[in-house]
Amino acid sequence: MMGVTASALMGVMKPLLGKLSALLEEEHAVLKGASPKIAFLQDELSTMSTALDMVSESEEASPQVKEWMCQLRELSYDVEDCIEIFMLHLNQDVTCQGFIHKIINKVIALKARHRICNQINELMERALEISDRRKRYKLDTSPSCSKSVLIDPRLPSLFEEPNRLVGIDSQRDELIKWLTIIDGTDLDLQRKVISIVGLGGLGKTTLANQVLQSIKSRFDCTAFVSVSRTPDVNKILIDTFQQILRSCSPHPVDPQQNITLTNEDLCIKALEYPQLVKMIREYLQNKRYFIIIDDIWSKQAWKDIQCAFPHNNTASKIVVTTRIEDVANSCSFPHKDSVYPMKPLDADHSKRLFLKRIFDHEAVDFPQELKEVTDDILKKCGGLPLAIVNIASLLATKRPSKKEWERVRCSLGSALEQDVELEVVKKILFLSYYDLPHYLKICLLDLSMFPEDYEIDCLRLIRRWMVEGFIIEQRGESLEDTGENYINELVNRNMIQPVQIDYNGRPRAVRVHDIMHDLIILLSTKENFATILNAQRLAPSSNKIRRLSIHANCKERNVWQGTSVLSHVRSVSVFGDAKKIPPLTDFHVLRVLDLEDCSNLEDVRIESIGSLIHLRYLSIRNIRELPRQIGNLNHLQTLDLRKAKIVKMPGTVVQLRKLVHLYLPRGVTLPNGIGNMVSLEELSGFSVKSNSPELLLELGKLSKLKELHIDWYSNDGFTEEGRFMTNLVSSFCKLGEGNLQSLGISTKVPFFVNSLIDPWSPPPCKLQTFSVVGCSFSRLPRFMSSLSELSCLQIWVEQLGSEDMHVLKGLPGLLYLDLGIKESKEMHIVDRTGFQCLRVFYFGRWSGGLGVRFEEGALPRVETLGFGFTIRDTGSTHGVGFDFGINHLSNLKRLCVGIDCRGASTSEVEAAEDAIRKAAALLPKRPMPKFSRRRAN
Repeated sequence: MMGVTASALMGVMKPLLGKLSALLEEEHAVLKGASPKIAFLQDELSTMSTALDMVSESEEASPQVKEWMCQLRELSYDVEDCIEIFMLHLNQDVTCQGFIHKIINKVIALKARHRICNQINELMERALEISDRRKRYKLDTSPSCSKSVLIDPRLPSLFEEPNRLVGIDSQRDELIKWLTIIDGTDLDLQRKVISIVGLGGLGKTTLANQVLQSIKSRFDCTAFVSVSRTPDVNKILIDTFQQILRSCSPHPVDPQQNITLTNEDLCIKALEYPQLVKMIREYLQNKRYFIIIDDIWSKQAWKDIQCAFPHNNTASKIVVTTRIEDVANSCSFPHKDSVYPMKPLDADHSKRLFLKRIFDHEAVDFPQELKEVTDDILKKCGGLPLAIVNIASLLATKRPSKKEWERVRCSLGSALEQDVELEVVKKILFLSYYDLPHYLKICLLDLSMFPEDYEIDCLRLIRRWMVEGFIIEQRGESLEDTGENYINELVNRNMIQPVQIDYNGRPRAVRVHDIMHDLIILLSTKENFATILNAQRLAPSSNKIRRLSIHANCKERNVWQGTSVLSHVRSVSVFGDAKKIPPLTDFHVLRVLDLEDCSNLEDVRIESIGSLIHLRYLSIRNIRELPRQIGNLNHLQTLDLRKAKIVKMPGTVVQLRKLVHLYLPRGVTLPNGIGNMVSLEELSGFSVKSNSPELLLELGKLSKLKELHIDWYSNDGFTEEGRFMTNLVSSFCKLGEGNLQSLGISTKVPFFVNSLIDPWSPPPCKLQTFSVVGCSFSRLPRFMSSLSELSCLQIWVEQLGSEDMHVLKGLPGLLYLDLGIKESKEMHIVDRTGFQCLRVFYFGRWSGGLGVRFEEGALPRVETLGFGFTIRDTGSTHGVGFDFGINHLSNLKRLCVGIDCRGASTSEVEAAEDAIRKAAALLPKRPMPKFSRRRAN
């Protein structure tokens, strides 16, 4: 584990050296006596950092060297804390105003500086002692570097596409036979539960998902949820119900439905267990459902969850996956023949999977010199797909040479011999971890802060990494772009798994495999990176707590009571049903306070938030008021209040001049002066109705603003509608001339959207995303033809002419188009011209037939198509065969169809669905259409 320890430590050292260098470049006179000491610390730590590069290449070292690194790690943290405090006092000296205030601050600063200088002296002595220890071990230097990385296009298909998976076809087909009878007829109408049981890493989750994808069209609604060791049953049922509702309506035909769905989500999240169970049972009572419950660890968890799924005689199915045979038997009881034992891959399938991951094909002709070493590596993997894919991912980053592969084989053998108690997969994952560059190791360790099976939003993760200093700035790209590269590289190496891929091929969220999560927790504990609290009292430790993650309910006692080491905590995250956290005043150098997921949290003295003067990331929910002291957080970069209940923001919020990302709850009132927030790049949740016309004009002063998401739901009480609109359009025009890249509008006010059709001049040429939901334009906005960088467009119009369609087809970078039309008197033909990059296309009309037809060569890159039509109006346009030209979309993978059945017979609806199925079956990737029927008036 030597490489693990050294490279993780380097991830701490690199940002620290940057801060020391920046501090020495300051020209403040107050640095005078401290400069030589800070320079000394920089030189010593820099020398030790270069020594660490060489150590990171070694996989084992003596206990003395390990102790040396442990001391260096703690020294690095303490130096960084000291420098943070020192820089803070420098800034206070510069910004204080008024003679009396300057005198008072001068006295306070002198005392603080004296204390800090004493700390620096102590740190120097520790550095000298650690340096002497380093010299005795004669450690040397070794360079390290990073590079820009894109998501490996092979990886998503490896997991998602049936034709890219290896050794799973026969198991999938066998399970499908267990679940259905040939031709889709079920003789047994009782609810049936199939249990897949096997070791971690065998591919149980992948198999279950492939079964779901293959037969989900035969069911009214579906869901796929993970349970994990410590299940939050309420959260699991909420997630299940949300998926059930969405699966019943794969894509909203009504433009209002996006908003309605959000309101449903909020209502569901407020329900308790008995209410949830009752609501789900009532909703599913007459529906044929298919539910996958992944990774169950106990019989009790199954008992609590299965109550929500009724025995309704509709041939509904449930598939569970587990590592424990007793749990599998319990889930499928009394049908013992419904337990499916998962088996490892045989030698042939193991090799095919291994080579496909490295070479993107089964590589029958791969170099002869690699065949022997390949067999040896695969033998050690034991047929476990997770182990095979992980080792293959490691080798895919290296040259295909015998020397490189032999080195990995030898390292793998060494890892397997070191600890006989570790599972084979974990030992292999250790090897993959050794191979990570230092900047990725420390980012991966940060994932230990999240609970098992947690879906981690990528933007949330990147912004946490940014404020912790984990992301190393690269020339020519922003920190967010670099953070995205970090995530992509971890995905490519199979260290984390993407769970949501957007239209641009980027992961929106990721999850850590439970085996990898165990490994990260183990490493994080050894490295004193994070302290994970699971309802037990904090254990005494010789090390200071640097990061604290509370995963469980701590309401019975203050588990942190009696500890005196919280003053050095730099990150706090709370999850699950935790109700208490330590007092905020206990944290002296806190940078990250992430309370986004703790809905039951109480007794947080939010008025003391102003004491967290080092805070850079704050996410909090359920609070009803922010204190004025929020203005003291001069270093705050992200403020996430989306789940808060705040009605009015304090006036001091405009003092947050370093704030980059501000997320607001719906309907909140902002103070005048937001134009002073000069660093703001993202503003989400801005409510037009709740703010003044003067404040709307101030939006135009935010010259760095890249993303703006606003809402205007009603004109009730508006007496100056024209003034509001004039000021808002003025700000839009200024932002469009600046850096605006994304604009999202939620509204039910036609006057608002139609006021944007003509006056936006000059057009926002940098706009990449434009979304308007809840209301339609009377016609296509004039500025649309100028948006050459637009990649995502969601818009509804009352009328769309052929010239308008020509404008949309001519947008060169368009990847995602959600287009709705209220009326259209002409058929829109989509041919091989235009839409050359489009990957996702949703098209709908409020009335009439489909109104669009695809010709040969149309939409060459579209993978997802969703549309809606009315049965009674479509036959006259497209004929009884409902031939929309779907068979020409050669790259189509997913097809969602909404059918308005009003005035149509059952046979007519079935004929339309059958025609669409036959057209889809002619396509190379044979997408299975997902239908949703609507009969309401």
